[in-house]
Amino acid sequence: MFVVTGYARSNSGTLRYKVRDVNHGKKTANKVGYITASRKYVVNVYYKTMPKNKKITVINKKGVNTYKNANLTKKVKNYKKGTHLRVKKIVKHHLTTRYQLSNGTYLTANKKLVIQGNY
Repeated sequence: MFVVTGYARSNSGTLRYKVRDVNHGKKTANKVGYITASRKYVVNVYYKTMPKNKKITVINKKGVNTYKNANLTKKVKNYKKGTHLRVKKIVKHHLTTRYQLSNGTYLTANKKLVIQGNY
């Protein structure tokens, strides 16, 4: 996973993102480099929009935790894989987004952990 810290153009004029690696515990952690900016290869890690039917499904095999606060502190509950949840709104927290559920708790909008819709 990378965080975009800037951008530049290659000698041929192709747009490139300047990125920093944020994979904690890896050899490449905090290394800086350039990657392509092509939408074919680069996607967001977090959802930025509300699901159309206001429902999400947990896809992580260990489930996902919900929390009392948007900064994901004060754990409330763990939802198992396959659980359908109703979303009230989407909340920005620094560089990430969180879903606020209908019961007022928060969970991550990471695409590796949840998917929009009923599946």
